[in-house]
Amino acid sequence: MERVWMIIGKIIQWLAVIAIAFLGGWVTGRIVGVSPIDVFISGVSNADARLLTPGERRQQAAIFWDVWDLVEGNFYRPEVIDRKRMIYGAIRGMLATLDDPYTFFQEPEEAQQNRESMEGRYEGIGAYLRVEKGMIIIDRPIPNSPALKAGLQPGDIILAVDDQPLAELIAGLNDRDASARAISLIRGPAGTVVRLTIRRPAEDRVFTVAITRAAIPIITVNSALLDDGIAYIQITEFKATTTELLDNAIAELRPQRPRAIVLDLRNNSGGFLTTAQEVLGRFYDGVALYEQERGGVQKELRTITAAPDRRLFDMPMVVLVNGSSASAAEVVAGALRDQRPDTVLLGERTFGKGSVQNIYTLRDGSSVRITIARWLTPSGEAINGVGITPQHVVPASNDPAYAAPCVPDRIAEQSCADAQLYWALRLLREGIAPPPPPPPETVTAP
Repeated sequence: MERVWMIIGKIIQWLAVIAIAFLGGWVTGRIVGVSPIDVFISGVSNADARLLTPGERRQQAAIFWDVWDLVEGNFYRPEVIDRKRMIYGAIRGMLATLDDPYTFFQEPEEAQQNRESMEGRYEGIGAYLRVEKGMIIIDRPIPNSPALKAGLQPGDIILAVDDQPLAELIAGLNDRDASARAISLIRGPAGTVVRLTIRRPAEDRVFTVAITRAAIPIITVNSALLDDGIAYIQITEFKATTTELLDNAIAELRPQRPRAIVLDLRNNSGGFLTTAQEVLGRFYDGVALYEQERGGVQKELRTITAAPDRRLFDMPMVVLVNGSSASAAEVVAGALRDQRPDTVLLGERTFGKGSVQNIYTLRDGSSVRITIARWLTPSGEAINGVGITPQHVVPASNDPAYAAPCVPDRIAEQSCADAQLYWALRLLREGIAPPPPPPPETVTAP
């Protein structure tokens, strides 16, 4: 038993949580202390379960090391065993038993990319990527980015990075790991050059382009004053820089004396909980949400109030949401609906992620993301797995009959159609609500 404990001690030292350097995930920015041995051995206990004693931890971990020793002493393969991969696999297996898709482990490359993204800036070429049928594809370049200036286009397939064939480098990886691997190769310090070999199916040609990396700010707030004094504000994510960007937008809008607001949270997958509280503090002062933690503890979290010149309190608001509005976006939408007079939600039912995570950074740069709470709207509504149904349900449509302004992320287009924005503007301008959607068709068995 003493030998087992010594081995555990060594592996715990390797995995010990030495810093919670960045907070992230879908909604949380709050730190919760945890001992290293609990991270590795105990995982997440039931709310009413007691913590294991050191002796119980050793006893329960002994079977793991029995199997480890059997593998070390008996497994045959010509290649050397990758022990780090075994440890990572053991961690993933432990977390998988919790049956929580939001509690998971990230290897160092992916964890670093997540930290950079949540900071609101990174160094690279400035393009969104997607994985499709084992290929890394440019989804779209970011405006004013090195990728756009180099002529990269949506649909371009990246064949190689600095003459290294991507297909070989991502072979056998799942889509998430393949994307993380490609991103780690393409990103790098500002001022350095990366060579990409591109296949452009639309032109049936292959070419190589050298791109100088730069610092890429992630723009999460777009705004404009539309006709009839309606302020349009789009928030795409709740990152560390979002509040500052929102304050800048409000500083530009307030002198124009807007009389109403459209807040667009469609396709917003979430971000920092603290940022969501700060955003809410620009629109009202009060309860933002309730958190339910282990042991049945319920906590009230309030808005983080802004300076008077950064507030847009007393005016009608329509909040646009859809099925990709998740987590922190649902916190904001639900709180505005519950707490702010003259505010309604319009669009489609939201995603339904009502849990809170902390991210713990491990010694080797990997990280573990753990669900630490469920949250409720200020009215006490639980939305996990259910979502929030807006007062006005309007399916997405780009039918030309729903002509709408080309809002900032589509400013280059000559004409736009957006049924949800169209009805939001009619509701604010004319007080005309959209018609209710038709009831679902019923199928009668023959």
